[in-house]
Amino acid sequence: MPILVGGSLGFEMLEVFQGKFVMGSENQIFSESPPHEVHIGSDFLLGKYPVTQLQWQAVMGTNPSVFSDSPNHPVDSVSWDQAIDFCERLSEKSDHRVRLPSEAEWEYACRGSTPTDFFLGPWGPFVDETAVFPEARHVLVDFAWFDYNSGNHTHPVGLKQPNPWGFYDMIGNVWEWCADVWHGDYDGGPSDGSPWLDNAARQPRRCQRGSAWDMDAFRCRSSYRSWDHKEGATNRFGFRIATEAE
Repeated sequence: MPILVGGSLGFEMLEVFQGKFVMGSENQIFSESPPHEVHIGSDFLLGKYPVTQLQWQAVMGTNPSVFSDSPNHPVDSVSWDQAIDFCERLSEKSDHRVRLPSEAEWEYACRGSTPTDFFLGPWGPFVDETAVFPEARHVLVDFAWFDYNSGNHTHPVGLKQPNPWGFYDMIGNVWEWCADVWHGDYDGGPSDGSPWLDNAARQPRRCQRGSAWDMDAFRCRSSYRSWDHKEGATNRFGFRIATEAE
């Protein structure tokens, strides 16, 4: 059952229970290595959907989105700094400390107990887009808006099938900001599910996960990661919220 956060604003959250998983992959070219075990030590809540334009408007009073055909589209054109500001304002309006998920929390929830490249099938590992065969791409259409089916724009959240744990739009539609400072690999990173914040003052790049409406199938894999400058805001960038379980 979804848990509502934010009072009358009604953000639907799903509880993610503590556990262990193998984060990342052997793919060094795309900064996913080394694969390593992470122990998520505490239950947490994660947004069932990315934050929508209607929700953003209710908290922030404006709508920065380029794709504004429907209030149920994910909010886009949001920077990391703006996403943090949103979380702080929503925290003031609710009885929860709202935040961005860590990369580890995001991947743990995205995988939904699946160890393969995609949570939707037993395929991979793939080294790049040319290795993704048609069957995987055709099944992906049922779960994500990406370059193969998006029509070059975002779509209202919740129209595709959810992942195994009930989260919608975890892949495709918009990139989702995470709390972590960008590092080019996982060497020296935390193994407890917390965000990797080392060098935050000097490193302006922040992590993104999940791919977007104009990305290929390869970038919709559970382990794929990207980055942008924390002040950057394009029509590919959105986010979903997290908070601690009660």
